Formats: sequence, structure tokens, C-alpha cells
Amino acid sequence: MTEHSAIRPLSPLEQRVLAKLLAAEFPGARELRNQLGETRVTRRWGAESPSVDLAVPPGVPPALIEDGIIPATGTVTDDSGGLFGELLVWVSDGRLSALEFSWYGDTAPTELPDPDLVAVTVG
Repeated sequence: MTEHSAIRPLSPLEQRVLAKLLAAEFPGARELRNQLGETRVTRRWGAESPSVDLAVPPGVPPALIEDGIIPATGTVTDDSGGLFGELLVWVSDGRLSALEFSWYGDTAPTELPDPDLVAVTVG
């Protein structure tokens, strides 16, 4: 397996998807939103995967939130309104650490969805 580890800024689509998920109100959301400008992609999960590992510099204030998945989930539908997958944001030590696109069905997505196809729920 090839390592996909070029550190880079968030792409415009990654930025928009994360902003949509972090627009939900939950404890720590404001601090996580404040991290977006400094967040970097450190690794893709696979050659064709839109899921990525993230890093936030140590000088950026952390959120007071437990490690794991934030309490806001993005449900993704396709153009016809059918359920396609979920977007999950992972946090480690109060900092954004991954953006995961899990899908339903046999065909894996190769890019993130348009944020207009994402419904965010907090729970």
C-alpha cells in the first residue's frame, strides 16, 4: 500500500464540509470552528478515499471536548434523495484529527459530497 502523506491545507471542499458539520451547536463547536483556518491534512486514508487525517498546530487553543467523534453527524443523500452515507469528524486532545466519509452500498466515493447534500444532526 502506498503512503499518502503530503501535508497540505484543507481543500475548498474539505473546508466547506467541515464548516457545515461544525456549524451545529454542541459543547466545543466554537473552538473547533476556530481551528479550521489552521487545520492541515496530513494523510489520505487511501489513494481514492476522500477521508483524511487532520492536524491542528499546538499553539491553536483546543476545544473542551472528549476524544472521538463529535456529536454532529452529517447524513449524505444522493442527487435523487437516497441515503448515501455519513460524514464524521474525529477529535483528539481537543483538536480536529480526521474527517471520515463512510458510505452505504458497494461503490466507495472518491470525493466528498456537496455540502448541500448533507443534513447535520446533533445527538
